[in-house]
Amino acid sequence: MPKTNEEALVTGLRHRWTQGIALGIGLLVAGGCAANGAVVNFDLQAVQPPAATAGKLSEGVSVAVAAFEDARSEKSRLGVRHHLWGEDTTFNVPGGKTGDVVAKVMTDYLKRKGWRTDGSPDVTLSGKVLDFSVNAQSKFGSTEITVKTKVAVQAVNNADGSIVRMTLNGDGSQKVFWFDPEDAQELASEVLSDSLEKLVMNTKVENKLLRLK
Repeated sequence: MPKTNEEALVTGLRHRWTQGIALGIGLLVAGGCAANGAVVNFDLQAVQPPAATAGKLSEGVSVAVAAFEDARSEKSRLGVRHHLWGEDTTFNVPGGKTGDVVAKVMTDYLKRKGWRTDGSPDVTLSGKVLDFSVNAQSKFGSTEITVKTKVAVQAVNNADGSIVRMTLNGDGSQKVFWFDPEDAQELASEVLSDSLEKLVMNTKVENKLLRLK
């Protein structure tokens, strides 16, 4: 028996509703899956410091930042994203040289704070990356991103050979519905930059010599 217009309408609505559910589940599954063994390289950047503190405490001091030693137990990557169905995506930096990236971000950050990075340096900064991890765990409907950093910094005042040492710690987390690698990249940049702010805020410059406050 042919369906009435009302029955046809109900059948059509049910079909579309079923398609909608299937599409939604498909998108969630797609958001939690990727080719196992994929690698995403992060372009980490110094995050612009607040305008109220930009340039504070520099007093024209010139710094040189040497490459940092990667002293992490796991040097082959920054971290990993565990997908919904068990696949993994590895996070890293171009070339895998985390110490070089930390030094670059530190140089850019100090420049934005008003410190000079040209000419003969008054202060030479070096150190070790003790921890730098970026991890993400995908679940049904969300992905949680966590970042931890720990950098030991040594500042040598070239005028008198005195040394200032500090350990800069940072951590942060973020939960997102739709995961994009840029989410993890931006959080990592923010956490690292926030830890570098501690170097600036806990030191002072006296006659172009860096001292602890």
